[in-house]
Formats: sequence, C-alpha cells, structure tokens
Amino acid sequence: MKKFLVSLFIASFTFAAKGQQVFLETGLVISSFDYKTSDGSKIENLKGAGKSCFGLGFRMPVMKSPWHTVIEVTNNNYGATSSDPELGNFSEWDVSFLGINLGGDYEFFKPKMINIERNGLSFYIRGLVATEFLLSGKQKLNSQVYDLHGEEEFDKPTFFVKGGIGGNYYLTRSYIVFAQYLFGRSILFGNYSGQEKLNYTTHAITLGITADLSYKRK
Repeated sequence: MKKFLVSLFIASFTFAAKGQQVFLETGLVISSFDYKTSDGSKIENLKGAGKSCFGLGFRMPVMKSPWHTVIEVTNNNYGATSSDPELGNFSEWDVSFLGINLGGDYEFFKPKMINIERNGLSFYIRGLVATEFLLSGKQKLNSQVYDLHGEEEFDKPTFFVKGGIGGNYYLTRSYIVFAQYLFGRSILFGNYSGQEKLNYTTHAITLGITADLSYKRK
C-alpha cells in the first residue's frame, strides 16, 4: 500500500506539475496521544512531544478562482512520554509515518501579477483529509526498547482530518515563500467497543517554498 501511494503521487505529480505550483515544506509537529484500553481507561500522565515533519506536493487553481486543490506526500514524526513516579516507570513512544494529504484551500488578497518581479502578501485557509502509514516506531519502557511494527494500534492506516491557515509572500510571481499552521485529529472507523483505541491530535507549524511552474513558460 505504501508503494502504491508513492506511485500514485508521482504519477499525479508529473501530470499536474506541468502547469502548476510545486511546494516543499518542513517544520515542527507537536503531537499528543489519546490512548484508551479495552475497558475504556486512559493512560495517565501521557504527554505529547514535538518532532519534525516534511512535505512535498503540488497546488492547482480551480478555473482561475481563489480556490486550489492540494495533494501532498508527507513524513510526520510523532512522540509521547508517560511516567509513573510511584512505580518508577518511564515510557516513551517515537513513531514515523508516511502519509498522503488531499484537499484544498481558498486564498485571500492575492496580489495581481502584473510583472514577474511583483511582490505581495496573501493568506489562505486550508482543509485536508489524510491517510498515514507507519514507517518505523518504537516504545521505550525504562531500559527496554520494543518495535511497534505488528502492534495493531500503530501498524494500520491512520486517517486524519486537518485544517488551518497560512500566509504566502510572493518573492516574484514564480517563487513564493510561505508559513502555515495545521491542526489535525485522527478519526477511527468501525466499532471499537471493548477494544484498545489510539487517536492522535497534532499541531504542525511549517515553513516552505513554492515554485509556480505556469509562469516559467511565459
């Protein structure tokens, strides 16, 4: 499935990038884990952590309107820690996911591109749905380290709904730098009554650069 997602993205990227915007972003994602056991109880003292994130994608206008469609492949790293001072136990989770984002955004106050050196600032709101797959993961319990591959709560597709805001600064009409904040929440499908449940809440802050390939042919 992971290879299929990458192949799908490359095919879509090749087709859409012929006349559209290609972007690269990186930054910090602060995540928290919401874990419930089969009897519905939560792990106490579970704290989130900040890890790195990376994305490569393209953005395509919808019929020359302020709306854009977005597709992106991401590498997000999530973490959490938990401690029990009374028993002297300490746990740490560190996971890395490969994901694909699909969605769109609406851009406000885009400057008119009268000439190629025109500068300007715009803002946008963005909404996405995402599917992520475990690349690597480990849990450290005191001095013991466990591989999370094969653990059902981690090693299965994770679905997210994400939304946020961003700002574009047009260096020229062909090159744009941007800053973005995205809130994300994983969602579960199916009946989880009497089963262990794991949800993620994420806050991603990124910086990136966009190349608008449509203007290079002019």
